[in-house]
Amino acid sequence: MKFLSTAGAVLLPLASFVGAIEFDADDEASIRSVSAAYAHGLMSSYKNNGSQIAETEVGVFPKPHYWWFSGAVWGGLVEFTNIFDDNTYVKNIQQALTANYGPNNDIILPWKKDQEGNDDQAFWALAVMSALEYNFPNPDNAPATYLEVAENAFKNIVGRWDTEFCGGGLRWQIYPENDYGYSYKNSISNGATFALGARLARYTGKQEYADWAVKIYDWTKKVGLIGDDWQVYDGTGIEDNCASIADKTEWTYNNAMFLHGSAFMYDYTNKDDTWKDRTKGFLERAGAFFKNPSDVEDVMFEVCEPSGKCNLDQYSFKAYLSRWMAKTAILAPFTKDKVTEYLKASAEAAAKVCGDDGSSCPSRWYTSHDGLTGLGQQLSALEVTQALLHIKQGTLPSKAGGEQPKPSSSAPATSSKSETPSATEAPSSTNSEPAPSTSESQAAPSTDAAPVAPSATSSSAAGETSATPGAPAPTGGEFAQPSSGNGSCSCTKKIVTVWVPPTGTAPVAPPATPVVTPPYAPPANSSVPGAPPANSTTPPEQFPGAASSVKLAGSTLFAAAAVAALAAFL
Repeated sequence: MKFLSTAGAVLLPLASFVGAIEFDADDEASIRSVSAAYAHGLMSSYKNNGSQIAETEVGVFPKPHYWWFSGAVWGGLVEFTNIFDDNTYVKNIQQALTANYGPNNDIILPWKKDQEGNDDQAFWALAVMSALEYNFPNPDNAPATYLEVAENAFKNIVGRWDTEFCGGGLRWQIYPENDYGYSYKNSISNGATFALGARLARYTGKQEYADWAVKIYDWTKKVGLIGDDWQVYDGTGIEDNCASIADKTEWTYNNAMFLHGSAFMYDYTNKDDTWKDRTKGFLERAGAFFKNPSDVEDVMFEVCEPSGKCNLDQYSFKAYLSRWMAKTAILAPFTKDKVTEYLKASAEAAAKVCGDDGSSCPSRWYTSHDGLTGLGQQLSALEVTQALLHIKQGTLPSKAGGEQPKPSSSAPATSSKSETPSATEAPSSTNSEPAPSTSESQAAPSTDAAPVAPSATSSSAAGETSATPGAPAPTGGEFAQPSSGNGSCSCTKKIVTVWVPPTGTAPVAPPATPVVTPPYAPPANSSVPGAPPANSTTPPEQFPGAASSVKLAGSTLFAAAAVAALAAFL
């Protein structure tokens, strides 16, 4: 996804800067009515379902929002439909999803080439995955089933697993011409694919998806994007072969990807201790996102909020932590009490500032209305609120074979370790595909078989250690130097996957009361790119901190001041 300035944002009508929507977090009817109001406010900006809309824009929210965000919204509305058994938006969701399957039903859209990275494709695939898990009605004229699309998208993404630099990992961008992020390997691209693999493993029972989830997790940990205290840093670059972390910003949605992916793996492996420890660790680290600058207890915030420098994408990030915390609470019941505590306080705080009719939700929930309203803010309020009823219902996602979603047990799960389900054949590595050619501007990447995945019988990350409060972040593993000698490449390269079995032992569970340090905030004076012209194929200006190739040590004095200010708040 591309980070975008708020300057060109299309803000929702400000119905009221005073007053609060009436909300009782303990009353199901209140959760339902308030969530419906938030959803209505969100959908009031959606126009791309009429007969006058170009086929390539169906299902897409208006500019300056990027394409990925629309997939995120539809994923949230699939959840809304399931939680409340409310069919208000079913037709919109069906139309939007199927219109964005792409020519090969793998969510590769040639007409969105300037906006589509690995993370963007994965966000849409996760929306499709939710439709699959909750038996969302498939339209009669759909070109493919939800399962086919989710599997096709996953195999397409992992077909770009890049071992030429950094010993593996997914780049942020798919196409070399999108050079603002082609040399950047970030947590959201790898984390979203990890979560998608974990969910496909649980749904299908196929070991190959679990193997890929393990492989992605192990690589992310090895290069240091997952820290010793369960931090999830933004990304690293191929310029130094991922020897350092280029951006140590911690965003809510990066944590959320690894949190709920670990919970799905915990369930898939029949409550394996390793995945239990990881789920606990990421949840404990997520606690930093509930220590807001105003010290309002347990109210969620994003690290860019104190400076007022959030961009259009970042306003929606709290939605995904809310959504995937709820799933975690259901799949890993030992997290339920803490997750409920966080989300209840946050939903109550959001209601106090969302206006009398719930259509003008702002960025910050821990202070008075800040005047910053928009679709991302509206989605965040919707997700944190509907998550409360989702947890109360305890509805487990379904699995293949016609199993319907059903409530989970409210009793804490035991930590007994059991064998991982037997393996099935992983995709062949003989057809590993090259990165898309710069000359084929309209051709979608092939969906041939993905590279061979490792065995998931050992789910411990390479070099993973127990959480040690205050320990310095790792700087990554030791890798061969890039063949070019300069760590950069502007050409199309053939990707060859070579699996090296991980070493090390499973992590020790974090201390019961860990010391949680605040997440690193982006520099207060970070510049953000403007919205692309309506018909432009030129990528947006690079956003420092998202596709940056500089090390943290090169940060400006403004960055240091921002960190100090945030630390003082927390």
